[in-house]
Amino acid sequence: MGQLSLPLWTTTDRTEPRERTSSETPHATSQDSAGLQLAARLGTLLREPVEVELTDNAWTMVSWKRVEGRLQYRLHHMFCGAAEPLLRALAGFAGKNRKLHGAAIDEFVRTHRHLIKSSLLKAEPSLAARGRVHDLIDIYDQLNAQQFELRVKARIGWGRRPPDGRRRSIKMGVYFHEQKVIRIHPALDDEQVPRHFVGLVVFHEMLHQVLPPTTDGGGRRTVHGRDFRAAERRFPDYERARAWEKANLHLLLRRRD
Repeated sequence: MGQLSLPLWTTTDRTEPRERTSSETPHATSQDSAGLQLAARLGTLLREPVEVELTDNAWTMVSWKRVEGRLQYRLHHMFCGAAEPLLRALAGFAGKNRKLHGAAIDEFVRTHRHLIKSSLLKAEPSLAARGRVHDLIDIYDQLNAQQFELRVKARIGWGRRPPDGRRRSIKMGVYFHEQKVIRIHPALDDEQVPRHFVGLVVFHEMLHQVLPPTTDGGGRRTVHGRDFRAAERRFPDYERARAWEKANLHLLLRRRD
């Protein structure tokens, strides 16, 4: 990918379905054997059970979290077969001196970034942008020309329809950095949802490409920072769209798709 401004490591990340392996799992297939070996080596260094999830993510190379006392890593496949110094950096990154170990990890990623490019060659998913009411391509093209000077390069479409029934929450849209894909919740494709509100949601997701997440020296990741929020308020109908959302969110939560 060659964009070193992208965060290469962080302590949180979007959960994606990948192969998950564990240092405590007694049996493994050939597909996850490399991850099992890596989990076992990290578990030996850290003296605790470790799970490793191997990914082809082109955005975040290393992340970790603790779930119910277990240490879980998400690692790009480039770390399979890591030499001992790099393995110690991966182990140390889950400790207190993240900045020092993160620098070693960054250097390894820079010298192996050619392995990241291969993950971008996956087949592009099909996207349906023309809905029953709103045409996302039309909204996207208008915003890209008027607000972004055609700088945003992404594909856009409606997300999958969830099961019928009332929702407790709703994620209006999502931007996938690796695929450069925007998906909008299909509940917004409705006569009662005004175009200016759909436009704000699309605008928000487009901003994620222009203002990607940042990671500080301690490994803390910020998705919606001060600059992002300030840019979001420059949407022409920002106040009107937010007012509609506040008054009508209940409609989206109870909508049956």
